[in-house]
Amino acid sequence: MDIKIAKSAGFCFGVQRAIDLAYKSKDLSHTYTLGPIIHNEIVIEDLKQKGIYPIDQLNDNCQNIIIRSHGVTPEVYSQAKQRNINLLDATCPYVKKIHTLVGKHTNNGKSIILIGNKTHPEIIGINGWGHNKCNIIKDIHDPILLNLDKTKQYFVVSQTTYKKEIVEEILNYLYNNKFEFIHKNTICVATTKRQEEAKQIALEVDIMIVIGSKKSSNTKKLYEICKDVCKNTYFVQSKDELQNYNLGYDKIGITAGASTPASIITEILDYLKIFQEK
Repeated sequence: MDIKIAKSAGFCFGVQRAIDLAYKSKDLSHTYTLGPIIHNEIVIEDLKQKGIYPIDQLNDNCQNIIIRSHGVTPEVYSQAKQRNINLLDATCPYVKKIHTLVGKHTNNGKSIILIGNKTHPEIIGINGWGHNKCNIIKDIHDPILLNLDKTKQYFVVSQTTYKKEIVEEILNYLYNNKFEFIHKNTICVATTKRQEEAKQIALEVDIMIVIGSKKSSNTKKLYEICKDVCKNTYFVQSKDELQNYNLGYDKIGITAGASTPASIITEILDYLKIFQEK
C-alpha cells in the first residue's frame, strides 16, 4: 500500500492563530468564543473541557470574547465596546483585508458582489462591512447573478475558501455580459494550494481520503474537487469512520481541511498502516 499525504493538509495559518489564542486564554474568567472557534467538533469539545464555550451572541455574562478567524460584522465591535467586553480578535488577516476593501468600495458608491455561501460566518461578517447590502452569489445559476443591474459599477470579492472554478465561472459571466466591475482575488493562497494539491493526488491514487468536519466549508470543497477526479473519495472525520469503507487498494491519498487537527490526521495514518500490516 502506497500512501500519499498532502503537504498542505491540516490547520491553515488563520485557524492555527485562532486556536493558539483560544488555548492561551483558557485561564481568563468568563471567556467565550463568538460561534464555534473552528468547524471541528473535537477541538470545540476540548476547549469546553478547559472552560471556553461558544456562544451565539454577546451577553452581560461575557468578560472576554474570542473572535474566530471567520471575522464578524462592525456591529459586534460596537456592541462589545458598549458592554465593556474585552475582544480577543483572531480574525484571519486575509479576511480583515476583505473587510477593508468592501468597506472602502461601498463608501465609494460601488455595489459589492460577494461570491460564497450566504450562511457561512465569513460571508455574514464581510456583508456587514458592506452595510449588509452585498449581492451574495453562490454560483453561476444564482438568481441574484442573473438579475444584476447592468447600470451599476461592481466590486467583486469571494469567500477565502471558495472553489476557484466557481469564482472564474461567475467572472466570465460578468465579462461576457459586459458588466462594469473590478475583481480582487481574495481566495487565500493556502486554499488554492490545498485544492490544487488535493486534486493532483486524487488523480494519482485508487482511493482518496478527505479528513474534516461535515460542517467545514473548505473541507466540503476539497471533497467535491477530489470526488470529481477520483470516484472512490471518502469524507471522514475520524479513523472510526474508515471501517465503513473498502481500503483494499494499492494507492491511497490523504488530504485534510484547514480546521482538521494534526492529531486526527496522524490517527488515520496510523490506522492505515495497521490495516496494511494485516
